[in-house]
Amino acid sequence: MSESTERRRVAQLPRNDETCGWANLLPPRPRPVRRVAGAMHFDWAIVGAGYAGLAAARRIAELAPGQSIAVIDAGRAGEGAAGRNSGFAVEISPSPKARVDSPEATYRRAIRINAHGLDLLKRAVDAHGIDCDWRPAGKHQCAAEPHHFARLDAFARHLDVLGLPYRRLDAEELRARLGTAHYRRAVLTAGTVLVQPAALARGLAMTLPDAVTLLEESPVEAWSAGPPIRLSCPGGEVTARRLILATNAWLPQFGAYRNRLVSFTLTAALTRPLTEAEHRALGAPEPWGVISIHRFGATVRYTADRRILIRNSFEYWPRMAMTPAETAARLPDIEASFRARFPMLRDVGFEHLWSGVIAASRNFSAGFGTIAPDVFAAGGCNAGGIARNTALGALIADHALDAGSDLLAAARAMPPPAWVPPRPFLDIGAAIDLRRRRRGLGAEF
Repeated sequence: MSESTERRRVAQLPRNDETCGWANLLPPRPRPVRRVAGAMHFDWAIVGAGYAGLAAARRIAELAPGQSIAVIDAGRAGEGAAGRNSGFAVEISPSPKARVDSPEATYRRAIRINAHGLDLLKRAVDAHGIDCDWRPAGKHQCAAEPHHFARLDAFARHLDVLGLPYRRLDAEELRARLGTAHYRRAVLTAGTVLVQPAALARGLAMTLPDAVTLLEESPVEAWSAGPPIRLSCPGGEVTARRLILATNAWLPQFGAYRNRLVSFTLTAALTRPLTEAEHRALGAPEPWGVISIHRFGATVRYTADRRILIRNSFEYWPRMAMTPAETAARLPDIEASFRARFPMLRDVGFEHLWSGVIAASRNFSAGFGTIAPDVFAAGGCNAGGIARNTALGALIADHALDAGSDLLAAARAMPPPAWVPPRPFLDIGAAIDLRRRRRGLGAEF
């Protein structure tokens, strides 16, 4: 069998639990699930109904009218990784870690790509009336201890060079805005949008163009590059002329960017809604979002329905999915972070606890491009997937259809994800590296 027609098994499939708070707060779905059944043929197959896959489907429908498109997902749209993040659609992050060019050049490219993703999302939300609590509230990049102030200063210097507006906030201002005295300083950038991520992902999936067929609860167990491309699922087989892999952390399972992208598992919890008295005890703040300036510090949100989200675990977890018991074992650390920030809310507990998976690379670059004839891939969100993967999904469709633009050229100019050693060397190296990077975390946890 030739290399192009070799059947490749997908060794590790998504196994999401059903405890994601964002998803469980949603109303019933507007229509039933459709699965892969029997022999199905499309012009395009897209694996992954996250932000990249949904954006790719929309873009193909726009650029290639009359062509049929299938979006295939192992679970339900909005209930996988796309709906499990903390809901920050970011315009800029504090540390590009450029390896091949200057930090400012890397920042400028990332900002352009992220801005494109934000624009695509806003247009879809407005056009379809997607109810996802779209809120351009900005992002507080915070430090809780003085020895992290230098990181904030470095971030601000990059913003100055790039000519991007921001505000510096001191402890008093932060307490007034957030309702907690935990943080000492922050840099507030205005371009980040806060969302209910599961509502956004589901809304995007439920409003796909007519040319797109959404096939859920249909894990791809094996595939071949063809021609034709063949995707084997439990209920049948999909054949297609062209394929886009938009599976983010699962790209290496399909043979894309193997030894380039590494998966990490994060755990988050969401409280019950605060009472009116508890809301006033915080100073009745508007919804806000905090990301620690320390990469492994806690992410915290105060939502429009007066819940508090805490996410403070970031673990190399080769099995990717956690068991319920493993997820539950992370709750004491989350509760400790919550009590440190909100001692006045002693009677508030958590209603939802879940884990999710991201893909990261050593050089913070994404995978993007052609991996075989008529097979394309985009992913590697590096914990910034809502805006970034939306943009990369639309741009990989442009790439596949050769719809050139300056923005596509910027995406093609991204360096590939840096090489990482195979397991078990990766396991050893990741454990050592994470231990090193967590040093000095202190009150940021």
